[in-house]
Amino acid sequence: MQWEYRKVLLNEHHRREGDLYLLCDVGGRGWELVTITANNVAYLKREVLQIPEREELDEQQNHAAETKAKYRSPATETWSGRGRMATWLKNKQDAGEEIEMYRV
Repeated sequence: MQWEYRKVLLNEHHRREGDLYLLCDVGGRGWELVTITANNVAYLKREVLQIPEREELDEQQNHAAETKAKYRSPATETWSGRGRMATWLKNKQDAGEEIEMYRV
């Protein structure tokens, strides 16, 4: 479960009905009161909805961001050239081999 947090400065809201009305209003929109501090700051939280949709979106973005291999080992291991160098390629480089010979 993931939470979204919100801070409300109760002294800065000018409502006719007052702080209680404000808190009931945000409560009706799914916010849960966590605490009110001595200086009238209300801390609220609510569960983040639609997590599966976000995961699907992330999966689509990851799929769209797939890159082709730029380096290939004889054992068919690959590295795209992004991020940390693949261990197999780093070992070849550390052994003094020219990594360009593995470039696809």
